[in-house]
Amino acid sequence: MASGFGRLGIGDNSASPQGGRIVAGVRRSRVHAFAGVLCAGVAFCTIFYFAAPQAAAQIVAPDGISVAEDAKMLLAADELIYNNDTGVVVASGGVQIDYDNYKLVADRVEYDQNSGRMQAFGSVEMIEPTGNRIYADNLDITDDFADGFVNALRIETPDNTRIAAESAERGDGQTTFNNGVYTACEACEDDPERAPLWQVKAKRVIQNGETKTIRLEQATFELFGMPIAYLPFLEIPDHDRKRKSGFLTPSYLTADNLGTGVSIPYYWAISPYMDATFTGSGYTNQGFLGEVEFRQNFANGEHTLRMAGISQTNPGDFDAGTSDSLVTERGMIASRGQFRINPRWTFGWDGMLQSDNNFSRTYGISGYSENTVKSEVYLTGLSNRSHFDLRSYRFDIQDATTTNLTERQQATIHPSLDYTRTFSDPVAGGELSLNVNGYSVSRNADDITTRTGLAATDPLFADRYKGFAGANSRLSSELEWRRTLTTANGLRLTPILAARGDLNSVNIDTAPTDYNGTFAGNGSHARGMVTAGLEASYPVLVTTAGSSHVFEPIGQIFVRPNERLAGGLPNEDAQSFVFDTTSLFERDKFSGFDRTEGGTRANVGLRYTGSFDNGLKTHAAFGQSYHIAGLNSFASPDLSQATRNAGLENDVSDFVGMGGLSFNGLSLAASARFDKDDFRMERTDVRAGFSRGRLSTSMTYTEIKAPRPFVVGDEDRREVTGYASLKVHDFWRVAASTSYDLVDKKFNRQAFGILYEDECYAFSFAYESIRDDGNTNARDWKIGARLSFRTLGGIGTGDVESPLLKPSF
Repeated sequence: MASGFGRLGIGDNSASPQGGRIVAGVRRSRVHAFAGVLCAGVAFCTIFYFAAPQAAAQIVAPDGISVAEDAKMLLAADELIYNNDTGVVVASGGVQIDYDNYKLVADRVEYDQNSGRMQAFGSVEMIEPTGNRIYADNLDITDDFADGFVNALRIETPDNTRIAAESAERGDGQTTFNNGVYTACEACEDDPERAPLWQVKAKRVIQNGETKTIRLEQATFELFGMPIAYLPFLEIPDHDRKRKSGFLTPSYLTADNLGTGVSIPYYWAISPYMDATFTGSGYTNQGFLGEVEFRQNFANGEHTLRMAGISQTNPGDFDAGTSDSLVTERGMIASRGQFRINPRWTFGWDGMLQSDNNFSRTYGISGYSENTVKSEVYLTGLSNRSHFDLRSYRFDIQDATTTNLTERQQATIHPSLDYTRTFSDPVAGGELSLNVNGYSVSRNADDITTRTGLAATDPLFADRYKGFAGANSRLSSELEWRRTLTTANGLRLTPILAARGDLNSVNIDTAPTDYNGTFAGNGSHARGMVTAGLEASYPVLVTTAGSSHVFEPIGQIFVRPNERLAGGLPNEDAQSFVFDTTSLFERDKFSGFDRTEGGTRANVGLRYTGSFDNGLKTHAAFGQSYHIAGLNSFASPDLSQATRNAGLENDVSDFVGMGGLSFNGLSLAASARFDKDDFRMERTDVRAGFSRGRLSTSMTYTEIKAPRPFVVGDEDRREVTGYASLKVHDFWRVAASTSYDLVDKKFNRQAFGILYEDECYAFSFAYESIRDDGNTNARDWKIGARLSFRTLGGIGTGDVESPLLKPSF
């Protein structure tokens, strides 16, 4: 026998610099020490030879892990004893073994060269290549770590789940735990012996490295240490497998006209690139609803197919005269896909068809339960200096009215086109850009808002034609050139030139009758616009001891001819007109291409930004616009009444202003349009927010004054919306949101939620109420709750769309 060596690594013939402890009886003689080290080196070489045998293929360890053919075992210990007679090597004192991403530490390790088995004793800890940490009193495994037996052990996986057992056998690619306990909860620091919040006790726990699953046999689910459910078996994915066929956790709901229901989903992992979810829902009032969602991934994209259907047993439970009550056999089918043609081009679609106009909303089909569902097909392209978007789409308006008039009033777009390009090479020292826009639309019914009162005497108060039955189309192309010059004293001058051409085709079923302007009529119409403009600005920097400020007065003038066919063509994309500081300095203030600003106009204003050393930042803007010559496009009649009460219909516009600040998590911004004569605020928007530490909150107030003089059907509009989220404890969070109509004195929407979440489970509760004056929706209010156990899933009730119901794990 030979004994006495410092810390050495197998495959290294020199002592480790970490060494230091050698058996006392050998330290006195250099010769004896040299002999001891030589014998230790021979022993290490022997261990290495048998621990990593030569083979023609890789060694396959548990969990399907391939061990490299040339893997070396590195061992370090305070003392090593090699028995020449028995072939047993004993390492003791801080033993450390590294073997191709396996790491083992123990107080003592014995290796039998003849059997190829290795035993570890005392405070054993082993880290597998998968990330699992194994703690045990003793460990008996083969020298390639493939098979073995463990006593009194526990395992921690990379996702912080834990398995404890009296003993375990390891072999054939799996580990079997006897009398095991599975949980994702950490032990209590004050009382480690106390049962965790939840755990599953099983006679056998099998961790299969090939299927990447954990199977618990003859299991009992315990909550707060009390058994509440017996499970013959339970199989869940392992930490490194996210997809596994099987039943998902059920959910429950209660709705006004559906009754009480339960949904049980089944997930099928068909292949690594294909899966499906089948869901059966039973409702006490309406019967069985079946759903299936099929998903497939391709090398360049993905596709999803969704179907649902029901044969209602009691349609009379719905309000009389609604589509919900008049249809028995109901269903839907939807398809969604997106594919990358190449790094720049993408093709996709998202479409839904259903048996009636309210099925998906009534039964809360995920992804298709909103009041308005858009179906579309598109082709997009994107490069550094250009963007292309071509798409066709239509809208499904989901409500319970049998006439379905609102949906027939919606436009079907076939197609719309947007293309923008900024040329890389300068033109006359400036930047040249191209913008192309076009569409073709059709409707089945007129979308008209009829007005009374002053319509006969004031052209701005005629009927509002938001859309016409029939078809119309437009193609527009615009070039713009601009160049910014800065003088020696800091004055910035930007000349602007633009040219645009439009081609319209109108083919509507019925011409407008109550319209005081000139309707262009059916047929083809061409129009053009050229613009010459100049912008001048003079930014001034003002600094103080603790702040800096930039004041920038701006003036613009645009000269152009009158708008041709002003307001006489159907207006599809320029109806959402808002005059504020964001549009004050726009060359064309209309929101779309169906209207174009004409005449000579000047815009003047002041912009300001400030920054303080304490972190406070401020900004503001104020200005006014002046119509100088030609036809004022905003004073011309418009079929859609987009320019009504715009604030630009007079030669001198209303004032527009905005201001805001941000400081230490607080933000405040306000914008308004003021009447030019009496400074009445015609439109007001106030936004405030605070986010710091545990609290996050926001509030928005919006007010739009009714036009003067008053017209029947017009009234002030005032609404306030708010949101708040508070983390009241390390594990508790509450949130609420609301939208309140200050004119009708009614809540448009209310929602509240509470969430508890720690490292092993989460509980959430949410309530949501949506205003429905027509009382045609099957569910005006919803309550949802969910209890989720990490790695096991959870159970829930309701389908409230609240982020509070979704834990982070």
